[in-house]
Amino acid sequence: MSKILALMILFNVLMGIAFIFSNIYIWDFINNLTSKASHDSSGTTIPIININSLQVTGGTVGWTSEGIQIPRPLPTIIPNYPFFIFWVAMIGNLVFAVLIMKSKKAS
Repeated sequence: MSKILALMILFNVLMGIAFIFSNIYIWDFINNLTSKASHDSSGTTIPIININSLQVTGGTVGWTSEGIQIPRPLPTIIPNYPFFIFWVAMIGNLVFAVLIMKSKKAS
């Protein structure tokens, strides 16, 4: 059982680190989009951010001072890594719980 417990602790530490870095990646993506927003004499640029369970979509939309929309590139789409890592961690911990219960029954 101590081998399973050690593996469980290692798994949770790795999932925690992956979760932290994936959140930093998402925050950096959103921060870069919001920092591109501007308002000057030529018009206004507004960031558009859409977050759902599978992906994070970000882009900008702009208008001239006369109210005419400025064409912008297509939005950037990145996977929502923290969501996926959360579910991997949940399933992994369920597997470890079952393994621990089986090892306790065997002893």
